[in-house]
Amino acid sequence: MEKLEQRALWMAIFLITSMIIGIAGGVLCWLAGAHPATAIVAGASGFAAAILLFLAVAHFLSRAQS
Repeated sequence: MEKLEQRALWMAIFLITSMIIGIAGGVLCWLAGAHPATAIVAGASGFAAAILLFLAVAHFLSRAQS
């Protein structure tokens, strides 16, 4: 598998995992009794934090292989 195909596969995994984390965070916040807008912001924050962490780790590991 070429490096570009591997990157696309990893990016898909990162996005799907981050979406699951964001959805779970938003739903848990909403179930705790928060206003729907607050739950959306909580879910979006969870998604953003997860995707940034995944991309930072991927960047770190790509530098380690070079």
